[in-house]
Amino acid sequence: MELLAHLLSADPAAPRLTVYNETTGARLDFSAQTLDNWAAKVGNMLLEELDLEPGSSIVVDLPVSWQAVAIVLGALAADIRWVFASEGAAEVVFTSPSAFGRWEDSGADIVLVTDDPFGRGVVETGGTLPTGTIDFGPSVRFYGDQFYGPAPALFDVIPTSRAPERVLSTGWTTAEGLVRTVLEPLSAGGSAVVVSGLVDSGRLDAIATAEKTTVRL
Repeated sequence: MELLAHLLSADPAAPRLTVYNETTGARLDFSAQTLDNWAAKVGNMLLEELDLEPGSSIVVDLPVSWQAVAIVLGALAADIRWVFASEGAAEVVFTSPSAFGRWEDSGADIVLVTDDPFGRGVVETGGTLPTGTIDFGPSVRFYGDQFYGPAPALFDVIPTSRAPERVLSTGWTTAEGLVRTVLEPLSAGGSAVVVSGLVDSGRLDAIATAEKTTVRL
């Protein structure tokens, strides 16, 4: 797969996405290799389980999380258009259990994604899966780490004039925000540190120092 080939060739093990959840205290690192594996799994799931075709659309209605990034990368790999909840409708919706009611009667296929830091599913974290929905965690793990479709390079899909930087942000509220805070840094050969949850400026300063970030958005 070509999507993250530039990052894999440079340093497949270096942290490319670091996610802090200040509500739960979780901190997770994702290398280019791990992100590539997740993108492949999601891309395969979109095409095989959800029967989407290149050019189809998905809605991403999720909080700031690594799962949201993985789903978007998988959509890019499979040439699937992705939009946020306020930006359009689609055949498939990826949403959280708490937001299920917004989509229950939409007619779309609904994939429920928990905020579990380790990617466990609804049932695995003690919840109940509504009839007719798909539990993202256990479903996506079924798919292979290799995507054999003609995936474009990320910097072709998300062009950027940035220099490689380690970018710190408090996440996004729009699709454009996710592009700016995560996808553009990755496309430029850099990395992203994303902090979700309530965080004050002092804590952000401490994270910036610890993570050696070079840009704050």
